[in-house]
Amino acid sequence: MDEVLRRIGRNLLLFQHIEHLLKHLMSNSRFEGTVSSAQALHEARRARIHKQTLGQLAGQFVDDVLADAGEREGPEGMGEAWFSFGFSIQTDSAFVEQHTAEMKAVVDARNDLIHHFLPRWSPASEESTQAALAYLDEQRAQALPMRDRLQGFAKSLEEAAKAHAEFMSSPEGSRQLELQWLRHSRLVLLLGELATRTNRSDGWMVLATAGHIVKAREPEAVENLVERYGHRTLKKVLEATELFDIAEEPTPKGGARTIYRINPRYELQILRDTPAPGDDSRKKAQSA
Repeated sequence: MDEVLRRIGRNLLLFQHIEHLLKHLMSNSRFEGTVSSAQALHEARRARIHKQTLGQLAGQFVDDVLADAGEREGPEGMGEAWFSFGFSIQTDSAFVEQHTAEMKAVVDARNDLIHHFLPRWSPASEESTQAALAYLDEQRAQALPMRDRLQGFAKSLEEAAKAHAEFMSSPEGSRQLELQWLRHSRLVLLLGELATRTNRSDGWMVLATAGHIVKAREPEAVENLVERYGHRTLKKVLEATELFDIAEEPTPKGGARTIYRINPRYELQILRDTPAPGDDSRKKAQSA
């Protein structure tokens, strides 16, 4: 009888370990928000996840972690940059189906132990007690591989978070962060939009022409180029984005003028990120 009780406790702790691993993975697989709101949002996410049952966690884990994290839009009308860090396990549909079936078996086994084991066990019967011991050992053998798998996922998450933190605190990380902010600024998106609507058959846009339109639509941005963007001219802003091809061409009067176009590698990105007419929402700077 003591051995049956010991193995019950052992299995319950194993199931609890699996549940805590799922909560850890779900709580930390997504971190998003502004500098001022990210920590509060993270705490709210953790509190919500820690109230869920093992079955709920198992289903959400498949939807959120064993799937492409994808991009998430920040709330509309924000005055701060929105950051998003997502962690997902790259796998195929066959593994997802296998994991789902195995996780369901673990959940069912845990529920069976919690709710249905006692009526089946007769402590006064040696045969019943031996059957109970065999049942508990089989149950443990079934759950251990899932515990080990989730531990491996948790280790990968910790390594990814560490690498992400190191990158973001590095000079290159700072450069990329500033680059993403610049690329998603309204000024650059407007310059990109104008480049896609040029009347020239060769796809080039005269920067002076674009400058007049930008000044009319975003006068404060043009007047405060250095303060907002760190550059004194629109040409320098275009160069800093690394999104555009820039060239000089002669004018009919013997002078020269600057022309620009979207580099073909980034045209889809510019078109995707350009806000619709009348959309004043700020774009996010995302790190994934």
